[in-house]
Amino acid sequence: MSFLVCECFFAIVLFSLFRSMTSLHPKNLLFFFGIMLPRAAAGTDGTGVVLFQNVCAVCHGTKGEGREDMKTPSIASLPSWYVATQLGNFHDGRRGNNPALDPQGATMAAIAKAVKPDQALAVAKHVEALPLVAPAQREIPGANLSDGQRMFYERCMDCHRYNASGEMAFGSPPLVGRQGWYLIAQLKKFKQLHRGAAKGDVSGAKMTQMVTFLENEQAMKDVVAFILTLNPKPAPAVEDELFKPRK
Repeated sequence: MSFLVCECFFAIVLFSLFRSMTSLHPKNLLFFFGIMLPRAAAGTDGTGVVLFQNVCAVCHGTKGEGREDMKTPSIASLPSWYVATQLGNFHDGRRGNNPALDPQGATMAAIAKAVKPDQALAVAKHVEALPLVAPAQREIPGANLSDGQRMFYERCMDCHRYNASGEMAFGSPPLVGRQGWYLIAQLKKFKQLHRGAAKGDVSGAKMTQMVTFLENEQAMKDVVAFILTLNPKPAPAVEDELFKPRK
């Protein structure tokens, strides 16, 4: 019991340290993750559960649902091949190499550089096993759904499939489950070549070409608004019979 208390205390101290360091240069985060990752991986037998709970969940939430206040996307249910590929891109400098233009990506790059290949694969498998968390916000004010639908079917569907479920053969991730603000932010990064322009990022390079059809932010809002409609509908609330009003 005393061991568990010490572990909890250690985790709280490190979490506070992490929150205070996030405003610093991402390289300084290597100190935190250099300490945390070996401890998080200890005793996991390759499952990645503890690694996720102690490192990833700090920014992405305990369910992998993401946090808008930290500009971190929902990652729950992303396929392991995609998570592992992106961790590799962050590790090798293909993503997150400019803290000024992409502070969240730079933070991920610092984390990925402290992750060993077997740890990356373990946490990727755990992320894939998490239930999908549909975005709470399903509408984008001012978006034109009919225009978005047309653009999606003409430009996005071939790689991301008709239901935005993704396709491993094309290196295209699922778009359902991701927040609208995050999808718009990534489209802007691709268009401005802040993502996908690095050598070796094959899938990213395809996206930098595909976003050329999005002439402005309104077009981005339109297509993302339609993507949001493809998310599974929330389950209806179950009324408690005990408190149900009598007729």
